[in-house]
Amino acid sequence: MTRRGSAPTTVVFAAIVASAVGCAFGQAGSPEEMFRQAQAASRENDYGRAERLYREILAGDPTILAARVNLGLACYWQHKTRAALAEFQKALETRPREFSALLFSGLAYIELTEYDRAQAMLERAKQVKDRDPLLFWALGSLAMIHNDANAAVPPLERCAELDPNNVRCRWLLGSAYAMLAYGAQKPTVRANYAERVDATLAWMRGHQPGSALLHVFQGDVFAARTSTDEALREYQQALAFDPDWPDIHLLIGSLLGLQGRFDEAQVELKKQLNLHPGDTRALVESGSVSCRATHYSDAVPLLNEALTRDANNYEANYRLGQAYLALEKPSQSLPYLERAARVRPEKSSSYYLLYRAYRVLGQRDKAAGALATFRKLKAAGG
Repeated sequence: MTRRGSAPTTVVFAAIVASAVGCAFGQAGSPEEMFRQAQAASRENDYGRAERLYREILAGDPTILAARVNLGLACYWQHKTRAALAEFQKALETRPREFSALLFSGLAYIELTEYDRAQAMLERAKQVKDRDPLLFWALGSLAMIHNDANAAVPPLERCAELDPNNVRCRWLLGSAYAMLAYGAQKPTVRANYAERVDATLAWMRGHQPGSALLHVFQGDVFAARTSTDEALREYQQALAFDPDWPDIHLLIGSLLGLQGRFDEAQVELKKQLNLHPGDTRALVESGSVSCRATHYSDAVPLLNEALTRDANNYEANYRLGQAYLALEKPSQSLPYLERAARVRPEKSSSYYLLYRAYRVLGQRDKAAGALATFRKLKAAGG
């Protein structure tokens, strides 16, 4: 997954304990000099050299917190995500409220599509510092990953306020506005979201003309309007601009699934999983496409794997409950349908499946309650 944030952040080095000064650090000189060289390497995007220098510093004194955090950052920017997390964890054992370690742990877990862990780390980071645009981008991104535009808008607006020229923040914010303006989600805050979409489109066309990002955003807007043919054309143009765009096969596969082109959708989703093994979003989408194609047995392992990393994913819980119900396993469907209803209580679909499951299991009172809730939400457009 692309890191859609700002430039690399390096912890400012304040001091190295006196016991480290006299240690042997090879030809690079004193630890202070090595630290300056490592910082310079990071500024030049030479993260491999920065990593080597920080490791040499820590070999002399493993207690230097700034070097530990910066080593994690150097690993992170080289896409050595697990190694980065290991260093951040060591830093947090020393200082549990170390902001950079918390923030970049959250970003690393997003990279690994382990969204439950990402959310927990980012919430901890927010308790330490609430004026970092990258933090708010990450929180908004997580909400958008779960297709919850209402939850995404406040942190993304905060990110745009703190970093007005962050084009990736503007893109996600504009996509959230489009979901609220044209999609099935009812806004929890009243606003002219269509007008905000138009303003964001104009801004993006001025700041990102002729780019893959612009085509992806325009595709997002068409997708929110359920103009799937136009959205598909935009995503395909984005692919032509940038064949390495990290989520493009996921986006195309999702649209093909909505069009009922299930086999073509699965081809695209398999490409996504080959490029990004274990991508939770692709697993959920592939499971959903399998359910829509009535291939329920194929859906079950995909959705189960996704839920090990993102337990409160509405779509994964709903579709897994649907699959078990279709496979005549109503008792196995219940935990997932009940969780789906807790995660998105405004959506009627899960209550209808709960009604069916409860009825088969002979739980008449619960079946009646689920059916009544379904009818109420359905009448309200949920």
